[in-house]
Parts: sequence; C-alpha cells; structure tokens
Amino acid sequence: MLPVTSRTLRLFIALLGITIFITGTAGAFTADSLEITVEGSGDAIAIFRFSLEGMLENAIPQSTLESELMKGFGTSAEPPELISMDRSSATFRMKKFAALADVPTGTEYRTVTMNFKKAEIALQNSALSSVVTADFSPSTLKVTFPDSYNRGFVDADVLPALTHIVIDPAKAALVEQTPSTCGAIKIVSSPEGAQVSIDGNYVGTAPGTFSDIPAGPHTLKFSRDGYEPVSREITVTELETIQVSVFLAAVEPAPTQVPGFTLLPAGIALVLCFFMRLRK
Repeated sequence: MLPVTSRTLRLFIALLGITIFITGTAGAFTADSLEITVEGSGDAIAIFRFSLEGMLENAIPQSTLESELMKGFGTSAEPPELISMDRSSATFRMKKFAALADVPTGTEYRTVTMNFKKAEIALQNSALSSVVTADFSPSTLKVTFPDSYNRGFVDADVLPALTHIVIDPAKAALVEQTPSTCGAIKIVSSPEGAQVSIDGNYVGTAPGTFSDIPAGPHTLKFSRDGYEPVSREITVTELETIQVSVFLAAVEPAPTQVPGFTLLPAGIALVLCFFMRLRK
C-alpha cells in the first residue's frame, strides 16, 4: 500500500529500519471506522477514521498518507476527491459510488464493492512490509442511502455491493392506482430442476411460481442436462395463475459400435457369394 515513491519516503524507510534494529519497535496502521453517505447523484461522501501507532504516528509524511489513501478509495474510473484530512481521519468524495436506475416506485441504487484486504496485500508486497503492520478492515462500517436507510457491518474485510430502492411517493401512488395487467405461471417439471426460460429470458428452475408476467401469449422453454428440451406456448390472463406441467424425456445414448463390426455383414455376404459361385 505504501510504495517507495520519493526521496522523503526512502529516508523514512531507512529511519524505520534503524529504529527497529535498535528498539525492536515498528509502526501500525489500523482502520477504526468508515461511514459512507450516498448522495442522490450516486456519488458518496466517505469519512474514514484510523489510528497510527509507533513510528508511523509522527514519522510518515502527510503527503504519502494522503496519496495512498486516495488510491485505496478509488471506486470508479474517476479518482476520489480528498475534502479534508488530519492524522486520524480523512473525508473523501467517491465518484459514481452507486449506479442509478429508474424503477416503477422510485430510484434503485446499486453500490460498488470494496475489498479492504487488497490494501493489506499491497502493503505486504511493498518496501515497508518488514517495518509496518496494517489492518485496513474497519471495525465498524456503515452505508447510508439518500432516504436515511442504512446498512452496518462489523470487522468486514469486504463491503459487498448493496441494492436499495429510494421510494418516490408520487411514483408509488401511481403504481397503487394503476390496475395490474400481470398474471403468474406455476410450473412443475418431471424430473424436477428443469431450467425455465420465458420468451428467451431465464427465470429460474421448476418447480416454482413466476409472478409479474404480463398478460398475453408467451413461449416457455425447458431444459436440463441429459434430457430433450421442451417448448410450450401459453397465454397468461390478468390476475390469474396458470399451471403448467412438463415432462422431459431422457436423451437416448448413442449406440456404441465395435470397430470393424459394421463391415462384418458385407464380409459375410461376399463369402456366401464366393461359395455359391464354386457350387455352380
């Protein structure tokens, strides 16, 4: 995480080495907490709190610390923007932290994932690996969305991708007032576990009930390894559940031919002809 990039940093490493040789002490970097607040645009403000111990507390150059933290918080093609920083915390703006998508009831936010272990691996491969230990996994981690909904994690090595819909009251009210034009399909297959596609889109495996299917004609396709695929044409009715049962026939194994066996009948025929000619 801390590559040798400047004369100052090289001098810092040398001083750490001398100090460790004399005192046996090293430095440590510990992530204490990370609070991420997602904005309506999909950008996010991150407040990262950390602890520097040992020689790192006062010896590591501020510019080096800023540079390395900026690399660790890059979550898109655009680099993060450092808003403020001191010796125990940093505030960043992370560009495009969440992707936005319109949904019938509001706006869906899908955040990126962050792997804090990658920073530790980078440190292990750097020139500081023998003098600096680091724990980049925050003790507490919280992600807050624009509607104040939040998810919290403790001692997480990885922040998983999160999905959350921020409800738009006007859209939600319109959805409630609009009568449904969808139905459902309940599917049973023999054998079970057949893969189901509706109009070319994979939706899951049977048995199962698949809802929110627009009313009207649809093409169902069923497949499973070792079985012949099956297609069905069905029509979905509004607010009703249509039941479909399907049987998949096992694929017949190809006959195994013994080498030379297919030539045997022809050989026998030739021999019989030969003996019949001799008898004449």
